[in-house]
Amino acid sequence: MIISHCCFISREISETYADELLTICKILMGALSLGLGLEETSLEEAFGGEVGACMRVNYYPKCPQPELALGLSAHSDPGGLTVLLPDHVKGLQVCKDGAWITVEPVPHAFIINIGDQIQVFIFYYNNISST
Repeated sequence: MIISHCCFISREISETYADELLTICKILMGALSLGLGLEETSLEEAFGGEVGACMRVNYYPKCPQPELALGLSAHSDPGGLTVLLPDHVKGLQVCKDGAWITVEPVPHAFIINIGDQIQVFIFYYNNISST
């Protein structure tokens, strides 16, 4: 197989990028906590007092027959937050009211998905606070 496009990112650049993403996630967790009427560190503390991350980088070369390409099956994100940096390809879909909607990529913007763990926390908090 001949690879016509190759990308190399140094360890230092990857670590800096990951550190900056952690900062963004910490800010978002604080904003979500405040938006729920909680202390700014509430979600962070619910995750053990520290924001952590698992970084995955995927590169999918252009498919010569896109009509034959298969995507992932429907799933939810099990973690707290998922940060996506999409390219120009419209591949992400979300389910709203039983219909799948394609997410339009915005240049130079992240897509932030609230994962299962934060949704469970919010559900739990809403049930506790209403009693």
